[in-house]
Amino acid sequence: MTMTAFQSEGLHLLGYTKRESAFLFCVATHSGYFTNHQFKSFARTESGSVCHAFIRKLLDRKHAAYHTYSSGGRVYHLFARKVYQAIERENLRTRKKHELEYVKTRLVALDFVLENPQHRYLETEAEKVAFFENECNVTRDTLPVKMYRARKSAEVTPRYFVDRFPMFVNRVSSPFVVTFTYVDAGAVALDGFVTHLRACLGLFRALPRWELMYIAPTARLFQAAGSEFQHVVYGRRGQTQSTDILEYFRVRKAWDSKERVASADVVFLKEAQARYVGKKFDELYEKWRQGIAVDSDMMRGAGESSGLGSGLFRTLVCGHSLRIFSDPRANGAESWMDSDGAEEARQVSRHASVQVSRP
Repeated sequence: MTMTAFQSEGLHLLGYTKRESAFLFCVATHSGYFTNHQFKSFARTESGSVCHAFIRKLLDRKHAAYHTYSSGGRVYHLFARKVYQAIERENLRTRKKHELEYVKTRLVALDFVLENPQHRYLETEAEKVAFFENECNVTRDTLPVKMYRARKSAEVTPRYFVDRFPMFVNRVSSPFVVTFTYVDAGAVALDGFVTHLRACLGLFRALPRWELMYIAPTARLFQAAGSEFQHVVYGRRGQTQSTDILEYFRVRKAWDSKERVASADVVFLKEAQARYVGKKFDELYEKWRQGIAVDSDMMRGAGESSGLGSGLFRTLVCGHSLRIFSDPRANGAESWMDSDGAEEARQVSRHASVQVSRP
């Protein structure tokens, strides 16, 4: 975490100590929501009075509010514009109120960041876009993007990396390794994960080395997530890559020509468009469509263009803060006089990790 002197001074002027400011910066940047126990873990304190003073300060200044859930546990929401302005983060959506699923996801993300402070995180949208464009020579059209239309005008604004999952870079190795994460706070199925993979495919293809870490409070979906990772990223379920791309070209040509396309082919087309992202595939398609190259040329070109760099899929059990939603014993972690400050041990699922690299 990298808080500048300017940002630290801004929070100090709002009345917060150095330790409190560092925690608020972390919460605002990565979550927007936090529990009392997370502050105690960050501050490495067992003192109820220290936590009491910090929370009371936030509430009295109307910089944060809290919601008490049926378990009796509290989750605090850092919402004040003044706080986000002080650290140059005033446009973050975390200031707004959100549904429970979003709150849980942000708490798990904060758990991960607090347990791994050694990483150099890419913290903002601007920082991430600049890193991939300037240091990885990746074009912006390969980045995961979502378009937002203004309410009072027809203006459309692209926003990148809107999920805001933790992302960091290991510069020790050469070439450096970019670590992406996907945070699952207890999903029933993997629909959201599959959508996330498809949104990131273009970027994955553009990087020489990368890894994706699936973070969840339990290991229930780890094996299934690994299977979906290989299917979506490599697209090898029943067909070879080169045969698959020819089918994609045929369906795409029919669609572009406004011919009738079967519903099953429409589904295939959407999946293929997410898989074959980037200038190389567009150029291959144009050559094939214009008859400049035959099928055998396309199959050979697809083999040369479709490989991804060396990638690693990993899993991590993380999200101890979620216990406040169900475990009565965790309620004390949100009370002023709590003495329960034992550090939680991180649990890493090693057996579920799989190395995936260019064939």
